[in-house]
Amino acid sequence: KFSKLCDALRIDQPDWSEFTTPEEAFHFCKKAGFPCLVRPSYVLSGAAMRVVDSNEELERFLRTAAVVSRDYPVVISKYISGAKEVELDAVGQNGEIINYAIAEHVENAGVHSGDASLLLPAQKLFVETHRRVKSIGQKICKALNISGPFNIQFMCKENEVMVIECNLRASRSLPFISKTYN
Repeated sequence: KFSKLCDALRIDQPDWSEFTTPEEAFHFCKKAGFPCLVRPSYVLSGAAMRVVDSNEELERFLRTAAVVSRDYPVVISKYISGAKEVELDAVGQNGEIINYAIAEHVENAGVHSGDASLLLPAQKLFVETHRRVKSIGQKICKALNISGPFNIQFMCKENEVMVIECNLRASRSLPFISKTYN
């Protein structure tokens, strides 16, 4: 549903899909091109998430670390090498952002946000990237008519901004943001 909303709002996302068979996963990776980020659906956080660079690595990962079936689909997305992960933490009221902060991950994208180190405020973002992150956040806030805290994770490279996910809750970084910005 969220991906369809992003499409309707003309918000870019990395190519991705959900798979219930290894054959489907191999087909997607061939079409999207390596590297790809593989995430089993049955884990919390990014504990079993992995960037794979070849069919051999994908096969090994699916055989040893992931169960692929109708009950346990695997999500695979195109991994953008050298991209930076950026987070928007915000509070909405009736679909309007009333306060926000933008943080950047120290590690490149591919490290789960729960395991990443954050810089707050963001230190190495282009002004245009910052503007796009806030603009996309406002579009999503308005479309979902958000009232309360939310978090959007982005993959950014050279002013190209793509949404990874949106969580309609306070993120782990919200208390730090509150302390930093008072």
